[in-house]
Amino acid sequence: MKSNRLVLTLVLALMLVFSSFVFASDYQPYPGVLSPDEVDFGGRTVTIIRGALPEDAERVAQAEELFNVKLEQIRIENPDLIMARIMANDSTYDIIRAPHREGFFVLAAAGMLLPVDDYLPEEFFESLPNVDRMIIEKLKYQGQRYGIGVSAGVFNESMMITSYNKDLIEKYELPDPYELYLAGEWTYEAMEKIATALTMDTDGDGVIDQRGITAVDTYQAMIRFAGSNGAELAKQDENGKWVFAFNSPEAIEAFNTVLRWTESGIMGSGDYTAGNVGFFIHTHLGGNRHAQAAGVNFGFVPMPMGPHVDRYHYPVFDFPIMFLPVNAEYPEGLIALANFLYREEDTLEKFDTHINQWTLTREHFDVYSTAAESWQGEGDVFQSTELWDIMSPPILQVLRGEKSAAAAMDEIAPTAQAYLDELFGQ
Repeated sequence: MKSNRLVLTLVLALMLVFSSFVFASDYQPYPGVLSPDEVDFGGRTVTIIRGALPEDAERVAQAEELFNVKLEQIRIENPDLIMARIMANDSTYDIIRAPHREGFFVLAAAGMLLPVDDYLPEEFFESLPNVDRMIIEKLKYQGQRYGIGVSAGVFNESMMITSYNKDLIEKYELPDPYELYLAGEWTYEAMEKIATALTMDTDGDGVIDQRGITAVDTYQAMIRFAGSNGAELAKQDENGKWVFAFNSPEAIEAFNTVLRWTESGIMGSGDYTAGNVGFFIHTHLGGNRHAQAAGVNFGFVPMPMGPHVDRYHYPVFDFPIMFLPVNAEYPEGLIALANFLYREEDTLEKFDTHINQWTLTREHFDVYSTAAESWQGEGDVFQSTELWDIMSPPILQVLRGEKSAAAAMDEIAPTAQAYLDELFGQ
């Protein structure tokens, strides 16, 4: 395992060195983005809001010289404070970098953000890293795009995969989930069969002490797991309208699957790090620290395919994006500066850190890299919003067996849709 890890580290290190050399000496802006020699801020100060300036101090100094600008950063996470800054006209030379959960839609709905389709051609968006391109599409508001460059880069660390205990799988001579994944056969049904075989009372005291599947809790399991079947709280229709979607067949199937697994006992409480659980239902690309620290011989696979999807999904709950306030005085220059400062190759270093910390084998690396390359925007953009609060009580009612999934979701649908209509001015 160490040799594989060393090879991967060396490859990524070479990529980083090569990228740093090329882009430091020969920066090439994306299509439609002005080059540094076409921009002059006249010595004004540009402020990075929420996000930090690049760690590359040389690049920051170079940007200040080439763009004739001074750079500073202010950490503001509250959308009300950002809105106040915009309304006070203090934001005319701001670049905002933030997780979408920190009020992106609230700001967009209030008319506080600058749509950029009139400033950037289609070729610009097509040239961005896959993750950023998908985020910008996902976060369209009333059909318009707001993202101006690289924010997530080569991967989104909130992407979810599944960790499994390889020793338990081998002990009971069960199919290797990784091999099933490669064959396109890693499905809800396959996971259920393996989890059922692993769930048992090993000491005969009448209590299950070896569990097939565990999660933080059933609510988290449902919310995180639903995306593997293509379910989200709301989705945009063909006209760009946000429509409540947790009463869809995809969501109801996810509900019923989690209920069936919990009622049968194959999903429930259990300590994955103790080695007596087969699957930890959701693991972020950001780390598998608990299993690794405990010495579990773990494997990675995507979340299993639900019956309503034809590919593996990697749901996320964080959509980082870089955008401008509506009162930006020099949008073309700010876009050029933002793209000079923040580049795709910078995120390779972060990806390399995660590879070194959380992957030990070529199989691990394969799942990580495939997730980053294959992601198509799946995940719920409404976490940490009022819609999340609206949905929590009925979801818990279903999971407690108080109502059927279909009945509870249909009952809450009008309230949820009213929220969406008001938020998006539909």
